[in-house]
Amino acid sequence: MSAPNVSQNFPQLKNDLILRAARGEKTEKTPVWVMRQAGRYLPEFKEMRAENEFFHVCQTPSLACEVTLQPIKRFDLDAAIIFSDILVIPQALGLEVQMIPGKGPTFDDPITKVSDLGRLKKNVDVNESLGYVFEAISLTRHKLEGKVPLIGFAGSPWTLMSYSIEGGGSTTFSSSKAWLYQNVDASHQFLQLITDVTVDFLVGQVLAGAQIIFAKGAHYALSELSQSNYDVVSIDWTVKPKCARQEVADRVSLQGNLDPCAIHSSKEEISNSVKKMISEFGTQKYIANLGHGIYPTADPEHVEAFVNAVHKHSLEMNAT
Repeated sequence: MSAPNVSQNFPQLKNDLILRAARGEKTEKTPVWVMRQAGRYLPEFKEMRAENEFFHVCQTPSLACEVTLQPIKRFDLDAAIIFSDILVIPQALGLEVQMIPGKGPTFDDPITKVSDLGRLKKNVDVNESLGYVFEAISLTRHKLEGKVPLIGFAGSPWTLMSYSIEGGGSTTFSSSKAWLYQNVDASHQFLQLITDVTVDFLVGQVLAGAQIIFAKGAHYALSELSQSNYDVVSIDWTVKPKCARQEVADRVSLQGNLDPCAIHSSKEEISNSVKKMISEFGTQKYIANLGHGIYPTADPEHVEAFVNAVHKHSLEMNAT
């Protein structure tokens, strides 16, 4: 498969609100999108998944595009995010990963000893191994018809290394942490391999048409991140907005950080929580979102209430 072509004739962008907020430019209202906005809380997504295995959707550009567009058709969101998964990188490295219902991502044969690194591909051509993601991005850019920008993403090398060693998700990361202590040199090699592929993957996403990529989390390093080359830093719901603003000053735009559980409250309470959140972040250099991915139990009507409340309250605050 050939490399993505950045010169593709994409439709003209009609809503650049989130791009302006990311660059620190003035916005008439606060842009909003939702982590995992294309996912299990939507009935239309459940219908598709009933007929298609998870990674089949990821690896089929037309299906990934369709899922990406589902929340855009439902809500007044200011960005789409390509439907994919961080674990496509380990798959590109040669590891088998399945998404098992009720359990989540599961590696058939995880990395348990240093010699297992020999099973990994050393010279990954992302255009060949991950070209389906690039195709999905380009297709989605066209199907969006310029309505909103498209976000790309990738997992951090440590996260991907942990999944590869643990064999799936973990609350303690005990196996992967032990691996770090026991295999220092091999850990560096493994992380560098993942990093190299991830960099190529992110570059490929941009060339294919992704318009914004940002750092998520790491509230303990807000000050350091604000002095990096990132435009936007996303924080989780455990961080107080005013404290985050003090840490980063005006060096970067912030994103976050409503507790995902707050979506389960009444629409009136959601509106009140959103108003408080925006007043603490400020309406400028800010992108509203949840502090983590939306839960499968969320009511789409409450998600709509969240999105609309962001626009309503930020417009009112900017008018005063």
